[in-house]
Order: sequence, then structure tokens, then C-alpha cells
Amino acid sequence: MELDTFIKIGLPVSLGLIMLSMGLTLKGKDFQTVIKQPKAFFVGLSAQMLLVPLLALLLLQVFKLPPVLAVGLLVLSFSPGGTTSNLFSYMAKGDVALSIALTAVASFITPFTIPLLTELALQTQLGENAKIVLPVALTMKRLFIVTIVPVVTGMMLRAFKPAWADRIQPLIHKFAVTLFLAVIFAMIYRLFGKTPKHLLQMISITSIMIVLAMLTGYLLSKLAKLNRKQIKTNTIEIGMQNGGMALIVTQGVLNNPQMSVVPVIYGLIMLIPIIIFVLISRQQRQHETASAV
Repeated sequence: MELDTFIKIGLPVSLGLIMLSMGLTLKGKDFQTVIKQPKAFFVGLSAQMLLVPLLALLLLQVFKLPPVLAVGLLVLSFSPGGTTSNLFSYMAKGDVALSIALTAVASFITPFTIPLLTELALQTQLGENAKIVLPVALTMKRLFIVTIVPVVTGMMLRAFKPAWADRIQPLIHKFAVTLFLAVIFAMIYRLFGKTPKHLLQMISITSIMIVLAMLTGYLLSKLAKLNRKQIKTNTIEIGMQNGGMALIVTQGVLNNPQMSVVPVIYGLIMLIPIIIFVLISRQQRQHETASAV
């Protein structure tokens, strides 16, 4: 199988399996978090959907990225969360139920918002006469198929076959993550030697973006007087972006390798501040536990 074919097929398949894996862990009561903790939920969701894209626009004004790369950054900012955010929230001793609710609800919203916002980004960054055109309806259809359909399928399997869902979920998740990482490495290999001259600038802007997004999540949660677990979770959820979702648009639909470099770099860099935050959170928890004894 040629590398381009592997990327073209492997990307949507891996993301679809990741979303199926998430659906297999979801129950109806997971969405009750929206009702039980409305303030924490809406602080997190509004920051994900509104403030992170605004932050991306602000950074574009400062860094002056070329238009194609600017679109890549904006598409990334339109793609909040991801299933790994739930894992990091758990590791940081955060509010996992809140994390799951944010991820699940965002997964149902973004297949419709991302195509519309991406079309707007293309028009504003490249102009009306740009050669890159986004088929909005087709993009919605593809995102619907690789996100909402697998999540709903997983939830139905969980509802009717809970024991079977528990058994197959870890296997599907491991295979999906392995396949996704293989696709990412294939993309990096294909881009090796063709990396844009603005690579250092992109590394800088993506690093600043995730740090500022996490800081925004932390400060907003503090101002909203959320509890410590909720603050941890919102900091992680607002900081992390769904690179796989962004790649479905930039690579799967637009087939633009240069634009796709942005979510690939972000996906690699974002692990550093997230892991540091998790380690600090765990250390603080251990210190508090020891002090209470």
C-alpha cells in the first residue's frame, strides 16, 4: 500500500475507531454532568468553542503566518478536546465525569461547526478567489460519519451489551491509537524534507497557544469559583485540541499537506505542557494527602 493511500484510509478509520472506543465507555448518566454541574460545563464548553479560536486569531496577528498555515491553525482551534483529554484528566485527579461530558457534547457539535468556520477561515485568510475550496456539506457528512455515528454506535452497544462492550473497548482503543500514531508518523515521514521554512515559527506559535489556552482555562475556572477537580479538568480540556479532527479537514477533505503540518506539530508539542501539568497536579495531591495524615 502506498504511503498516501495508507494516510487517506488510515486517518478516518483510526479516528472513527477512537470515537467508537469513547462511545463504548459512555452511558446516559454521563450527560447528567451537564445538569448537575452546569457552571463548570458551560465555562469549559464556551472557552473551547469561542475563546480558543479567538486566541488563535490573536496569535495570527502577532506571528503573521502565511495564509495556508493560518488556516491550519484556525481549523485546529475549531477542534476542541479529544478522547485523550479524558485520560489526562483522570491522571491529574480531575473531574473525569466533566471531562467526558465536554468531550461527548463537543463531538456532537463540531461536525457541524467546523466546516462552516473553516469555510469562513478560507475566505478571510485566502480571499474569495482562493484555489482551495471547502465542500461544506461533504465535510459535514464525513465528520458526521467518523464522529457521531461511531459514538452513537458505541453507546448503543454499551446499553445493550455492557459486558461485551467492556471486553472489546480496550482492544479497539489500543488498535485505534496505534493506527492513528502510525498515520501521524507516516505524515511526518512524507513531509520530511518538505517542511515549510516557517517551521520554527509554527513550533513557537503552537507552544504559546496551548500554554495560553491552559492558562485561560485555569483562570476562568478560578474566577467562576469552581472546585479544584473541575479547575484541573477545564485547564486540560481547554488546552487540548483534537488534532485528528483537524486533520480530517486539512488532509482528508482539503488534501493540503502544508496546512496539515500545523495539527501534527501541535499534537506533538501539546503533550509537554499537559504532562507537566498532570505531574504537578499529582504532586500537589500527594502533598495534601500527606499533610492531612
